[in-house]
Amino acid sequence: MVAAPHALAAQAGAAMLEGGGNAADAILSVAATLSVVYPHMTGIGGDAFFLYYDARSGRVYAYNGSGAAANLATQEHYAALGHTHIPERGPHAALTVPGTVDAWFALHERFGSRSMEQILAPAVSYARQGVPAAPSVARACRELAAALSADPPATQLVLRDGSAGRALLENPRLADALEKIGREGRRWFYEAEGAQVIGKHAERIGSPLRAEDLAAHRGLYCEPAGGQFFGYESLTTPPNSQGLALLVAQQTYQAYAREKDLPDGSPAQVHAAAECVRLAVADRDAVVTDPMLGEEWRRVLSEDNALAHARRIRPDETSGPKSVRQDSGGTCYFACVDAHGNCVSFIQSLFHHFGAAVLVPELGMFLNNRGISFDLSGQGVRQLVPRRRPFHTLMPCMLVRDGKPALVYGSMGGDAQPQIGLQISTRIVVDREDPQQAIERPRWRWTRDAPDKTPRLYVEARIGQACIAGLRTRGHDVEVLGDWEESMGHASAIWIDRAEGVLTGGCDPRSDGAAVGI
Repeated sequence: MVAAPHALAAQAGAAMLEGGGNAADAILSVAATLSVVYPHMTGIGGDAFFLYYDARSGRVYAYNGSGAAANLATQEHYAALGHTHIPERGPHAALTVPGTVDAWFALHERFGSRSMEQILAPAVSYARQGVPAAPSVARACRELAAALSADPPATQLVLRDGSAGRALLENPRLADALEKIGREGRRWFYEAEGAQVIGKHAERIGSPLRAEDLAAHRGLYCEPAGGQFFGYESLTTPPNSQGLALLVAQQTYQAYAREKDLPDGSPAQVHAAAECVRLAVADRDAVVTDPMLGEEWRRVLSEDNALAHARRIRPDETSGPKSVRQDSGGTCYFACVDAHGNCVSFIQSLFHHFGAAVLVPELGMFLNNRGISFDLSGQGVRQLVPRRRPFHTLMPCMLVRDGKPALVYGSMGGDAQPQIGLQISTRIVVDREDPQQAIERPRWRWTRDAPDKTPRLYVEARIGQACIAGLRTRGHDVEVLGDWEESMGHASAIWIDRAEGVLTGGCDPRSDGAAVGI
C-alpha cells in the first residue's frame, strides 16, 4: 500500500510495487513524482527525513536529510544587509543546502532493489509531458503570485499572466536534471554539474549558498527518537527535527487521560490535547537544535516529565506557555508498506510554499527557505552559525508494537505536524478508528498566523458549536475556520493488522492524494 498527497504520486509508487520493487523503490518514486506534480510543497531543492523498517533485520532506521547553513551565511552577513530577521522569501532566504537528493540516495543505496533510473522514470515523464495543476498548487500560485513575480524564472515556470497558476505544469529542465540524477547519481547534484549550476545561480542573485556548501553536505543515519503511547512505542526522527514535540505530547496525554472519559471531539478532550501540545512545544523550543550539539533533548522524553506536565493541566482552564512560533508548512508526507513487511515513513519539503520563491532556471528547481528558522539575535539554541543545521519541522512517524510497525503516519503542516500526529494517533489507538476515519475527523491546531498576533486555537467548523463553546469557556481564544482547511495538514496513514494480514490506508481529503493498495 502507498498513501501520498497527490494521486499520481501514489499511483507511481503502487506501480513500482506491482513491478516487483520494494518499499524503498516505491517511496522514492513517490518522492520524485511529488517533486514534479506538487512543486509548491516539495522538490529537489528541499530537505527530507525518513524512518525505514527493514523486515529482514527487524530494525527501524532514521535518516536526517536536512541541509546546513552555507559557509557565507553568517550573522555579520545579514547585519551588513540590514536584516534583524532572515527574510521569508527571496535570495537571502535561500541559505541552506538542499538535502533531499542525498536522502534519496541514502535510502536507495542501503535498501533499494531497482535502478534509480527506473525509480525516477515516472517523474521524468510527468515533468517533460506536463500534468494538470492540482487544486492545492493553483491555490498556492494565487496566494503567492506577488512573491513568485519577484523572481523571473519562477514567474515563467508556474504563473500565467503574473497572477494565477498555469493549468498545465511542464518542467522540461527538471526532467533533464532528474534524468542526470538517475544516470550519474548523487555526485552529479552535490559535486559536479548540478552543484556548480546551483552555486553560480545563488551567487548571481545574492544568496550565500555556494557549490562548496553542496560538496560538504552529508546527511546522517541516526537512532529514532522514541516514547510510549498506550502500549505502543512511538518513533520519529530526533533533533534537529521537532518530532520530540509529538512524543512529549503523546506521553503527557497518556498520563493525563488514563481513567478519564475523554470522547473524541468533546471540549474536554480537545482542551486536554491542546494543553499537552502547549507544554510539548515549550520543551521543543528549549532543546531542539543541531544534532551535533549534544543530546540534552532526551531529558524531556522521560516519564517523570510527562507526569509533571499532566499535573499542570487544569480540566477547566488553559495553562502553559502563551507563545508559539509561526511556522506554516509547504510539505509532503507519504507512506508505504510492501509485501515483505518493509515500511517507510517519508517526509520532504521546501518549508513554506515554493520555499524561498527562488528558482534555479537551469534545473527547474525551487530553493528552500528552511534557513529562516535561524535566529539573528546571537542568542538561544537557534542562532545562525555556518554549517549548522536549522530547526526543522519535518517529522515522519511510526507506532511499533512487539518490535514491528503497527501504524505508519504523518502530515505536512509546519508547526501543526505534532498536533496532527497527536490527533490521528489518538483516534486510531484509543478510539479504534481506521486511518481514513481518523484523518477525516475535524481538526484543530494551536498556533499564530502572523508574527505580531497572539496564538489562537484554530478549529474546523465541523467540530461543532458545543465543542467551540466549551473551549471558549475554558479560556481558549478560538477562531473558527472552514469545514475542510488545508492549513490543518495533508495527513496519510497505513495501519498494519498483522493478525489478519490486512493493510488499511487513509489519505487526507484536504489534499489531492490517495491511498492505493495492490
